[in-house]
Amino acid sequence: MPYATIIAAVDVHSPALARAAIASAAEVAGTQAHVHILYVRYYLPTRYSELLSGDFDEREEEDAVTDMRGWAQEAGLDAERTQIFTRRGRVRDEVITEAQQRKADLIVIASHQPTIGSKLLGSNASAIVHQSPVSVLVVRTDAQ
Repeated sequence: MPYATIIAAVDVHSPALARAAIASAAEVAGTQAHVHILYVRYYLPTRYSELLSGDFDEREEEDAVTDMRGWAQEAGLDAERTQIFTRRGRVRDEVITEAQQRKADLIVIASHQPTIGSKLLGSNASAIVHQSPVSVLVVRTDAQ
């Protein structure tokens, strides 16, 4: 089944997992599908914003986009069919919202092997798999 629109949800703080998700999205996309690489940034509590430099938000986003762009190039993704961006919020909610808004037919995420803690408490990958209205490809890796 060919896919037309793929969301590759990544965490820039786990480069090996991010690379694995992007590489898998590139493989599935082939030469036809559009790939949207998404990093969801957490909300910062208001009380912390006073402690950060005034351009923290912009720098955080720029750094994330730069990393994702490099990983997309490593994976051989065509820049014409690739979008890279960030959102703020809960990972599960933002990934699913993005998939719905873009009418994606596949979400690609990478996940390390589950631990007892993640099985008991849940994980972003698990939440996306259980709540997604579209197919989800979970790329397993031992990388952290």
